[in-house]
Amino acid sequence: MEPRLIVKNRVESTQDEARKLALKGEPEGLAVMALDQGQGRGRLGRSWVSPPGKNVALSMLLRPEVPPGDATLLGMLASTAVAETLEILGLTGVRLKWPNDVLLDGRKVAGILSEARVNGSEIEFVIIGIGLNVNTATEDFPPELRQTVTSMAASSGREWDLNEVAGRLLERIAALYDRVGREGCRFLVPQWETRWLHRGHVLVRGDTKGTAVGLTEDGALLLRTEEGSVVRIDSGEVNPAL
Repeated sequence: MEPRLIVKNRVESTQDEARKLALKGEPEGLAVMALDQGQGRGRLGRSWVSPPGKNVALSMLLRPEVPPGDATLLGMLASTAVAETLEILGLTGVRLKWPNDVLLDGRKVAGILSEARVNGSEIEFVIIGIGLNVNTATEDFPPELRQTVTSMAASSGREWDLNEVAGRLLERIAALYDRVGREGCRFLVPQWETRWLHRGHVLVRGDTKGTAVGLTEDGALLLRTEEGSVVRIDSGEVNPAL
């Protein structure tokens, strides 16, 4: 796959822009990046807030020939690609939080939103949205987030060229996606797990609490409860127990 990047000054949502192009029949590989988003979306219906011109906010169109059940693994592909990009650019301390958050020095630096359109037994397309904090200063973040989020600039002490970062990121997505075309998706989970921060940690999701013992081959989280049973978590917010 050869990535193609469109950069727009402002859109309401890169996800919506990419979806419109997908519905018009645009081939896979197109990524829409916005310097400013009016209504950027994150997981679980949250907003993705980003100061104009400081971060990478893009959505990429994919048309994978994989079973619908593997669509969620493409979110892991994206978070792995972000982690690899940061490491290639010389940043250290990159880890992953299930299902798709990227952490830098223990703080969130990027989030992934994966949205699929399925037609019967086939995936028509997948839109992978990536929000990566690049040049955001600590004071740019809302006060309630400053202890839990970071940016490439805050971690490294230098500013970064957005186009270079986006270009490197698309290269890593394409490389992993080409491997999916050759091998399928199942290599993604063990590769993702090499950077997983919370293996062996006690995690909580709602009323469910248990030790993270692993992931299934389709990317679900497995928690072992105090009673000894293993619970499968397919989605939602999971955090370390206090």
